[in-house]
Amino acid sequence: MPAAAYMSDARVTQRAVSASCASPAFLTCALILLALTLIRLAGLHLSAVELHFDEAQYWAWSRELGFGYFSKPPLLAWIIAASEAVCGSGEACVRASSPVIYFGTSLLVYGIAAELYDRRTAFWCALAIGFAPGMVFSARIVSTDVPLLFCWALALLAYVKLLRGPDLRWALALGVGLGFGLLAKYAMIYFVLSVGLAALIDERARQLRRRRDFWIALALGALILAPNVAWNFSNGFATFRHTADNVQGSGAHFSVLKLLEFVASQFALVGPILFGAFLIALARIGSFAFRREDRLMLVFALPVLALVTAASFVTGAHPNWAAPALIAVIVLTVALLLRQGGVAWVAASIALGAVVQVVLLASDAMAERVSVPGLAKPNVYERVLGMRELADKLARLAQEQGARAIVGDRRYDVAALTYYLRASGLPVLAWPSAPKAANYFEMVAPLTRASPLPAIVVSQCAKGGRYGQVFEKVTPLGAVTVRTGPTATMPFYAFRLDGAHAAIAPLPAC
Repeated sequence: MPAAAYMSDARVTQRAVSASCASPAFLTCALILLALTLIRLAGLHLSAVELHFDEAQYWAWSRELGFGYFSKPPLLAWIIAASEAVCGSGEACVRASSPVIYFGTSLLVYGIAAELYDRRTAFWCALAIGFAPGMVFSARIVSTDVPLLFCWALALLAYVKLLRGPDLRWALALGVGLGFGLLAKYAMIYFVLSVGLAALIDERARQLRRRRDFWIALALGALILAPNVAWNFSNGFATFRHTADNVQGSGAHFSVLKLLEFVASQFALVGPILFGAFLIALARIGSFAFRREDRLMLVFALPVLALVTAASFVTGAHPNWAAPALIAVIVLTVALLLRQGGVAWVAASIALGAVVQVVLLASDAMAERVSVPGLAKPNVYERVLGMRELADKLARLAQEQGARAIVGDRRYDVAALTYYLRASGLPVLAWPSAPKAANYFEMVAPLTRASPLPAIVVSQCAKGGRYGQVFEKVTPLGAVTVRTGPTATMPFYAFRLDGAHAAIAPLPAC
């Protein structure tokens, strides 16, 4: 296409975007979402919830910035490093990027719905996304799904804009969304699958695949991803292999129960009202009058849901594996409900999300005192409490014993202690669990014969004899018990290690 035509289309697009952003619907929506974001940021500062071991591991990655890591691509580590440069390394700052990024995601969803439907639909879609229970929960933590959803929304907005006509700026936005989405999480590849399927049902999508700007977008996405591919090539394709292992799980077991659990989890992520309405619409797909834009959203929702649901039946799947589908599911469902006069249902879904938000803000602030009677594990926060106390006790023990390092025999403990001992000056090392490195910490901080001694090893196994095959002197230092809730504790056992006389080998079972 001639450059003059590109410039003309770009001016038209710029005027349309400016008009949309200046509309009362957009401004009202943006103010509501901004207030929600500020409340979430305040909630993080009031929260008593410690970093989950995954979050601690992501923080550890941000200490050594690179183009790849053992189990995930690098974008989240870069984001954490940027966040820490702004406000420090406390839990609230490590997590602070999540509510901010979700604010941007919700505004991008407004743009998607405004392009496909109208501003009224865009208003309700953006709020429905912002208050979706899965997003309410995820905004409290730092995870790869947060930047993935932002990049997915950016790519989807750029894609629907390009369906209207050529625009080099939206082509570049599509390439940025695709490339950085893949650097956030490889699940972004589902987007490419949906683009291919869209061309089967939509004439404009077929025309787009023949245009130069589409291929510019794909080339830019590939260029952004290239450093991560190179990193994997030079590191034995570590991230690719780990991702494949996650998908394969423990092998095929064909569980209807796991499938039902996964479907139930989507009600929790999207919200019971909206996901229920989505399933009803799917059940009526043969008789319901779906419009072109509805079918387009189906293409960006169904393939992800279908593939992950099938995986849940065959090998098992985590609820967040289908997270990218959440955007198209909510946009489509809200549009269908509004068309049928169901604005009250949309408002009810948002209100339910607001209730979930308030409950989580309150419970996070008093996590150490929350116990829910009747549950198998009434101390609902026990997986994210206790490691700060453990780190403090180990730091004091190391000072008493003259220890020069702390050793953990589980990835979970090593990750958390790496974070919570960050100011102590003590290196935290990982006891190898296999002949080859099985996780990030075994790659970058393994215990070796050259490691500084004496060291204190901490384990949930009380059998100190396991360490005698490697160290000449193993001194029991007693139990180190930490509180993980108002009625729960977790025991650890500490041993002082001196005089390595053999190569470090995986420990026998406790």
